Amino acid sequence: MTRGMGVDKTSPQGPRRRRKAEESREVILRAARDLFVSEGYAGVSMRKVAERAGCAPATIYSFFSGKRQILHRIWEEVFEDLVNELDSGYAREADLETLCLTYIDFWLARPDDYRAIFMMEDRPQVSDEGYFVDNSPSLPGLDIFCTALTEAQERGEIEPGDPLEMRSVLLCSMHGVALGLITIPEYAWGDATRLKSNTVRALVRGMGRTDRDGSRTS
Repeated sequence: MTRGMGVDKTSPQGPRRRRKAEESREVILRAARDLFVSEGYAGVSMRKVAERAGCAPATIYSFFSGKRQILHRIWEEVFEDLVNELDSGYAREADLETLCLTYIDFWLARPDDYRAIFMMEDRPQVSDEGYFVDNSPSLPGLDIFCTALTEAQERGEIEPGDPLEMRSVLLCSMHGVALGLITIPEYAWGDATRLKSNTVRALVRGMGRTDRDGSRTS
């Protein structure tokens, strides 16, 4: 290394340091995720995260400015995975009902992530702090539902309407299924697969076209 020139990027030390930093960051995120699920946002402190991660608080502050930034990073990674799964699923089968089932199944397979995201309120700490939904680069990926709705309208499967409003109906209803199965497992919901498919089918058919006699065509 030449004095004053920083770390030589061709040196093996550079990649090793970056890899070590990434490993430390992932350990911190896993520790924080566990704590958020078990203790809630208010019960988590940077000190607790450091203790769980086995590192000094200063190490955490080298990656994140506070626990809200940690929580947002956890949310971002989960939504990145969700959007990738929705995209790949819709590429295989461009069907609105299948897309909805993919969304529900994603959360049922990751109940702790569901709790960490949807059972904690996002509260800005200062006036110039934005909400996660306003700043996330992944959330626009949920526009795939608008695409699916628009394509279903073009095929004549559902009524014309505002895809954004229709997406909100789908999301609220799908979350009802996921919330019930994840947070109230002791309730006798019946067969989960049938519950999911029947709910989604009713949703999509409820958006179906209406004939002049008032009957649904899909």
